[in-house]
Amino acid sequence: MYRVEKYMDKFETYRLYDSSNNSFFEVVPERGGVITRFVYSGNEILYLDKETLYDTTKNLRGGIPILFPICGYIKDEKYTIDGREYNMKQHGIARLYKWDVVKTDADDSASITLKFTSSSETREIYPFDFELIFTYILKNGMLTIEQQYINMSEKNMIFYSGFHPYFYIENKDDALIFVDSDVCYDAIDKKQLIFDGKIDSKKPEVNLIFESKSNECHAVDKKRNMKITLKYDEVFKYVVVWSLHDKEFICIEPWMAKPDSMNTKEDIKILKPGEDLKTVFSISASME
Repeated sequence: MYRVEKYMDKFETYRLYDSSNNSFFEVVPERGGVITRFVYSGNEILYLDKETLYDTTKNLRGGIPILFPICGYIKDEKYTIDGREYNMKQHGIARLYKWDVVKTDADDSASITLKFTSSSETREIYPFDFELIFTYILKNGMLTIEQQYINMSEKNMIFYSGFHPYFYIENKDDALIFVDSDVCYDAIDKKQLIFDGKIDSKKPEVNLIFESKSNECHAVDKKRNMKITLKYDEVFKYVVVWSLHDKEFICIEPWMAKPDSMNTKEDIKILKPGEDLKTVFSISASME
């Protein structure tokens, strides 16, 4: 019922199957450990711009990029730790480096465990020794991401992580987003607004930040009669909804903190030397 396969595209790619419901997902470790595809019951759940996957000079647009050690931007791409200034681009470093495959399994689920470890290169951007261990699990059609963030430094480590799932929505005018708050911050227009669940697809860009309360949200793709459900632990305090008018995706992103928190220190996570943080995020789909 479950199996794991490996093949070469431009990059080594792992495909993990749940044949009981015609579902699978794909992972490309070399491109930031990213999940590039998730198919449920034969339906594509994620959007992927393959050109940005193949071109390593471009930021990957699609799949489920990992955001670490920050979510969003830092003002002027600069922050200070222990009196030294560092530069970090939007969404951090985890999505820019190769992850190592630790193991795969296909017993009672299809799973793959990946690891990303600090290096002399990452320490020039983010001055901590760390190890990230993520296990992607497909079982009964649900995709689960188990995460472990480990501080291997001799000092306290600060970070805030998140995910950037691109959900394939062909007709955004006929889609609904259900977040557990109808009030959000419009990061484009710089104001609070009431959200009615509909994306204004005529706007060049939509960028809304919600404070999560129930740790669960949904998207309904009416054209395909499909409901997509995201569940995440309470450490993910925010949900960002982002979309571009000319692209067939809506991003629904669980974040631990808001943009520029490396400078504001709001909601940042602090791990003491040797400490770790374990948390879970899952995506499932159902036909309505």
